Amino acid sequence: MLEAYLPYFTSRYGDKVEFLVVVNGSTDETEEVVAGFAARYSQVRAIVEPEPIGKGGALMVGFRHAQGEWVGFVDADGSTPPEAFHDLVENIGQAGGIIASRWAKGSQVSPRQPFDRRVASRIFNLMTRTLFGLRLTDTQCGAKLIRREAIQAILPHLGITRWAFDVDLLFQLRRAGYAIKEIPTIWHDVEGSKIQVGKASTEMMMALVRLRLIYSPFSWVVKLYGLVGPWIHPVGEARDYLITHSLVLFIGTQFGNICNMLFQIIMARMLSNAEYGVLFAALSALMMLSMPLSALNGAVTHFTALFSAKGKQEKIIAMMVGLFRDLLLPTVLLVLMVVLWRQDLMRAFKLDSPGPVYLVAGTIVLLLLGSVASGVLAGMQAFEWVALIGNGWTLLRLVLGIVLALLGLGAIGGLTANMVGVLISVALSLAVCISLLGRHWKGLKRPVGLYSYMGGYMMTVTAFGVLTSADVLLVKYYFTPEEAGAFSKATMWARMAFFLPSPVCSAMFPKVTSTGESSRANHRTLMKALVLTGLLGGGIGLVSLAVPELLLGILSKEIHPGQANILRCMALALAPLTLLMVLLNYELAQRRFRIMIPLYLCAGGYVLGVMRWHETLFQVVGVLGAMSVTALGLSLVVVKSSRAVRGALGEK
Repeated sequence: MLEAYLPYFTSRYGDKVEFLVVVNGSTDETEEVVAGFAARYSQVRAIVEPEPIGKGGALMVGFRHAQGEWVGFVDADGSTPPEAFHDLVENIGQAGGIIASRWAKGSQVSPRQPFDRRVASRIFNLMTRTLFGLRLTDTQCGAKLIRREAIQAILPHLGITRWAFDVDLLFQLRRAGYAIKEIPTIWHDVEGSKIQVGKASTEMMMALVRLRLIYSPFSWVVKLYGLVGPWIHPVGEARDYLITHSLVLFIGTQFGNICNMLFQIIMARMLSNAEYGVLFAALSALMMLSMPLSALNGAVTHFTALFSAKGKQEKIIAMMVGLFRDLLLPTVLLVLMVVLWRQDLMRAFKLDSPGPVYLVAGTIVLLLLGSVASGVLAGMQAFEWVALIGNGWTLLRLVLGIVLALLGLGAIGGLTANMVGVLISVALSLAVCISLLGRHWKGLKRPVGLYSYMGGYMMTVTAFGVLTSADVLLVKYYFTPEEAGAFSKATMWARMAFFLPSPVCSAMFPKVTSTGESSRANHRTLMKALVLTGLLGGGIGLVSLAVPELLLGILSKEIHPGQANILRCMALALAPLTLLMVLLNYELAQRRFRIMIPLYLCAGGYVLGVMRWHETLFQVVGVLGAMSVTALGLSLVVVKSSRAVRGALGEK
């Protein structure tokens, strides 16, 4: 870098140019290399900071020492050639600052950056425009030039010293009233970057959110986070990024949640109670059936996390291919069973046509394939892609569902939209997996213990699925279609409160994955997950208790007698299962299946209880509430009695 820049600029500016190299936390011979150049060029000097203070910290040190009228900085990897940086000097004019852009028209970038980097860059840029109003195409390009007077004016206000430093710098310039120019540049993408795109993208986006909070009425959130920071990230211990990744999934999936809510609201308003009852029952059946199917997803996530930690990507690909081959036979058998038993299924759920049965079966087949791909993404902690794909398919389902409902297809239209959305999400998940892992693998050998783990996982979550989703099916079986439809609408908000904290479980699972052992770090992650889940689920649960009429009014044109109380009771009944979901994921991630014992006892008690008490809808909800509290209490006993957890707590 110095060999390219020093002759270029000293030949033009002589002693009117200076080069400051800020060496911070360096473990190589950077300081000695700079000293060698300083012996030949008087314009060069090194500023040594022994501790690693990050890019932002190093730049602020350089800003304080700089003497020139214009102060610029550039990445030291040679991506920006000297003539491209000199373009900034020649074009700054009367502006307070000027930046190079790799996205401006006329820029020359070679070679073209990888797809994942380009997507991450555009998402980050969209966030900066939305949160800060910076109408710039490339805030992160490492070539900027600023007037010294502007630097001195904003330097006291700069505080973000890592991923959001460039945005902070430009935001402060704009706040201070300085104009910022942007020009196209020449950029050579240098291979060998140490930055992991997925992890860096997450940290950059969270840094933007933190920066926006600092300059908002909600700055107290950042201060509060600072107070609890020592508990969240103990000094000297590796960060688990649970809160960061949970927030990424939570924020990233909120668009999908909004689309899901709108889908339910629009379907409830456009369909009759009977038609909506069919749709909701079919979706609930999918939800309940997806619990056992999630065993496949959980097993893939578990083994992917283990392989990824050891850098064995080729084993992940081999596992995917082997599983796809093994799924052919179950898929064919499922289709045959649905065709043979369609009449029985129609009678059991009071359907007039086999369409819902076929659509549910087709969706299950797609979910089988999608569970493999989404499990790989979760195991690799590619949570950004998980959120994006989840948002995409829910939006597609919403739009297509409205169109088909307007065409008069009723519940069939809603289920068709759901299946098409799942199909697109599966295709996208597979495409991203291929992009991240490549197309080469060695053999089709699956990891030892994959199917035994999957079996234990399936048995456990099946019981949990009965507790969380069987109520709608039981009500549809024992009550009239009108009553079932009214019940479905009343319980929808309570079910949303239950699933709201699920991103926390998704983020926790690959972080605590092991082959049976537990550690203090694992237990700390579990405690944080329980706290986060309680806050998220408790918040919307309280809203359901306080203003059920308002929530029901959003969902439906009219409120039936008793619906508000059903919503309140259902919110209370599902609340213990929200915390139980965290415990369940923790135990499954560490290959412990004893928790299935209380789950099966309570799931069986729930079904038998409803068979005995189903004169009113409140009896169904009451039995669920009793079994939920019992299941949580017994599961806590099982987890506490685990020898591995006792060891992590120092109770041996």
